[in-house]
Amino acid sequence: MQYTLIRGAATCALAAALALGATSVSAFGPGGPTGPAGAATESDASKGEELFGRNCQQCHNSRGKGGKGPQLVKGAWGPGGANSDDYMYKIISEGRANTQMGGFGPALKPEEIRQIIAFLREEAKRVQAADRKAATQDEGQWY
Repeated sequence: MQYTLIRGAATCALAAALALGATSVSAFGPGGPTGPAGAATESDASKGEELFGRNCQQCHNSRGKGGKGPQLVKGAWGPGGANSDDYMYKIISEGRANTQMGGFGPALKPEEIRQIIAFLREEAKRVQAADRKAATQDEGQWY
């Protein structure tokens, strides 16, 4: 009986610790994916662009438009898409099973992965703005 009580208390303590940890620290550590404020800097995106060019564009094409690998600036990967920065970090660092996407965790530092994500997020915003502009230019009066 005493063993069961201790085991139950330990299980509750572990569950509480995990719950607290899940709400206060993301997969990137304190402060989220891009630093203490959670906002990527222009410098992060610039460095990320260089890193993307060296490590990712072979499959995802320049600026993340897609090619051999999926495009990374629209849809689930773009602004408001289903894929969070945490998920992107996981995929970049660990890869995806049953695909040609290998993990870059051994080759890239965590900060570099965050910089690539910052670049992709900024590029996605640029693409979204260009798409909106093109859509409004296409509108006009039809007689």
